[in-house]
Formats: sequence, structure tokens, C-alpha cells
Amino acid sequence: MGFIADWRAARERRRRADRFLHTLLTPPESADVDWLSALTVRRELAVRELTFARRALGLLVAERDALDDRTAADVAHALAPLIEAEARKSPDAGSAWAARRRAYSAAMTVRGQSDAPATRFARVLLEGAGLSEPAEEAVVRAAAFVQVTRSQANEALRAAFGVASLPEDVRPSAIRP
Repeated sequence: MGFIADWRAARERRRRADRFLHTLLTPPESADVDWLSALTVRRELAVRELTFARRALGLLVAERDALDDRTAADVAHALAPLIEAEARKSPDAGSAWAARRRAYSAAMTVRGQSDAPATRFARVLLEGAGLSEPAEEAVVRAAAFVQVTRSQANEALRAAFGVASLPEDVRPSAIRP
């Protein structure tokens, strides 16, 4: 590929990442915020944690479900200016996001637990909202939020980056780029 072709391909990847990210940056549903803030959590903290959970799930989907290995990096690069802007407004915002992102990532990489990944992610969400010992119904409700959000992120990923299509008569391992 030449310089111009590389530049166009990078620009197209950025455009797709921005399109995907746009769906992740929609504010959390008011019903979700009301539910979480009703669990003795401040409304601002509920909004922040639900927002962080949406971002972390979006990055997770981009890492695990994308067709191209560069997609997750493209999405993270598109998200970086937003995080930096938030950190300039509030010094705690950048470090809070970094800590929450690490916690969500750790929850997804834990092995040997009987909890489903959505349940582990839900427990991290509730812990970030200040509920260290949540009731089981709160965990179930948070896991439902995680599953819906991940499904929305998968749909947005497919809409922005496309769907894999393989010929019926060819094994995926036989296809060469």
C-alpha cells in the first residue's frame, strides 16, 4: 500500500471507531440511573458508574468481537480525547476512569469462578457505585444491564465495522488475506 492508501485506510478506521463510540457515549437510560440511585447511591455516582460501565463494555466488545485486531486500539484512541477533557475539568475523573477500567478488565479475565462474566461485571459496577455487599436482586438487575449494554455494543460494532461473511464451501482457516 502506498502512503495515500494507508492514510485513507486509517481515516476510514477512525471514522468507524467514532461511529461506534458515538453509540457508547449516549447517556445511560433514566430508568437505569433511577434504579441504581435508589440503592442508596448518589445520582451523580450512579450516572458516572453506568457511563463507565458502558465505555468499558464497548472497549471489551471492540477487543473481543471485532473483525480486525486494530479495532480496539482505534476505539481506545477515539475515546482518549474525551477522557482527557474530563480529566481537565475534574482531576479525579481521569484517575477514576483508569481505576474503573482496570476493575472491569480484571473482572473479565478472572478464571476459576462459577459466576458468569456478566455477573462478575455487574458486581464491579455495583462496587463502583458504592455497594460492596449488594443484594442478589441488585446483582441480577445489574447483570441484565450488562447484557443489554453488551448486546447494544455488539450491534453498534457490526453497524460501524461490518459483519463477517464467509463462503459456504470454504473453511475460515483456508482463507488468506
